Order: sequence, then structure tokens, then C-alpha cells
Amino acid sequence: MISNLEKPPNARHVTRSGQTALLNRLELKYFVDRTTRTALRRDLLTFMRPDVHAGAEGSYLVRSLYFDTPDYLAYHEKLSGMAARNKLRIRTYGDASDPDTVVRLEVKARYLSFIKKLTMDLSQQEYGAVELALRRRTLASASLVDHKSPIKEFFRLQRQYNMEPKILIQYRRQALERRELYRVRVNFDDELLATRNLDLLSPLRGTRRLLRYGNAIFEIKVDGAMPQWLHMLICKYNLQNQAISKYCHAVRSEARFSASGRADD
Repeated sequence: MISNLEKPPNARHVTRSGQTALLNRLELKYFVDRTTRTALRRDLLTFMRPDVHAGAEGSYLVRSLYFDTPDYLAYHEKLSGMAARNKLRIRTYGDASDPDTVVRLEVKARYLSFIKKLTMDLSQQEYGAVELALRRRTLASASLVDHKSPIKEFFRLQRQYNMEPKILIQYRRQALERRELYRVRVNFDDELLATRNLDLLSPLRGTRRLLRYGNAIFEIKVDGAMPQWLHMLICKYNLQNQAISKYCHAVRSEARFSASGRADD
């Protein structure tokens, strides 16, 4: 899927939620076991501090509703390593059942190492109107969709490619960050659960665990060059970068689950 979002930016520009974020961002992902995670986090805390949004336990929940076409075009584009592709998702941070929790619509476009994001935070009441429009396959109300709103681009891509909610994923995130000349951020994501019950704000039902107990996905996000101290930690723990996609992992898991649960002819 190629759109005007996928043109590589001439400069890096980061803005607040609800606006465009143009990033020349390095993103690396690794699978780590519990032993490696414990030691690695201890070393990282020498250089970094916990995310300011983390709760008393130092972590928070992330719940994401992923969109794709009926024939899973986004899934196959990710697997084939397409240089230019889009991702549509709707997510919450924290307790999704809390009526004050905001809902974030996100369009994430990638061109090679360039990333462009459009995000918009909605109240749960506003999200209810969006959810109804998606279910009816219509546009959201004019009060939400205007020429300045990222939600307009979300609906444009959703309608252009006939995208629909496919899978809901929840995980617990432990994030660390450091600000130098540019931002360095790392995440440990664990307790990954996936379900085909697509109600974003309701209690999860019919979930499947995607990782073994104690294992996590370690992500590095650097808005510039990799700092030397972080490179040394990667070497110290012999981390092997992998093209990890939570969405693709969940889709494959669903396929295996459906096949194993199918009655023999």
C-alpha cells in the first residue's frame, strides 16, 4: 500500500499527539529470555531512566487493534519486507476499562528507514462514534473528520484498501528512555495476548498467549545514530536483530490454532 504518507521526509520533525511526526528512526527488535532481560535491564538503568508514563510498578498495559485488508495485504507486505507500507491501528495505554483512558488512532507509514506517523487522541465517547462508523463502513461524523484531522487520513486509507479490524493484541510494556542530542528509547514487551474478539474497551476474551512465560520482545528506538554504550550492550548479550511483528506473530498463531483445532475429515 503506497500513499502520500510514504514519501521520505527531508528532515526530522517530531510534534505532539494529533499532528505529524516525521522520523528518520532506527528500530531494532530482539527476543530475550527472562535471564537475559533481568541482566540487560540492570545494565540499561546505568544509562537510562524509566518512562515517565510508567506506573508504580514501572510498566503499563498497551492494547492495540490492528487493521488489514480481507486478503491480509498488510501482513504479506510486512513478511516480504516491502520498502513502503502503511499500518493502521487503534490503541489504548493503561486500563482500557477506565472511562478516562483515551483512545489513539494511528497511521504509521514507513519508507525504508523513514517513519511518518499521524496520531489523534479521542475520548471514549468519540471513539464510540468512530467504532460505529467502521462497523457500518461509513465515514465518521463531520465534527471529527476535517481537513486538519489525522482521522481523515485514517479513514481514507481504511476505505481505499477496504481495511477492517483483524486482531486485538495486549501486552505489558516496561520502557526506559534517555535524551541526548536525540531521543533513545527501549521497551521490554511481555505478557503478549491475542484475540479475535475485537472490542477494544471490554475485558479480553478468548485470548492466546504469544510468548513463553518470562520471555519478552526487546525494542530499541533511536531518532538518530546508535549510541556507543547501547551498541556495546547489544554485543555483550549477543542480541540478534529480528524482523519481529506482533501483528504477524498473532496472525500466524491464529492460523496454527485454527488448524490444530480443526476436526479431521
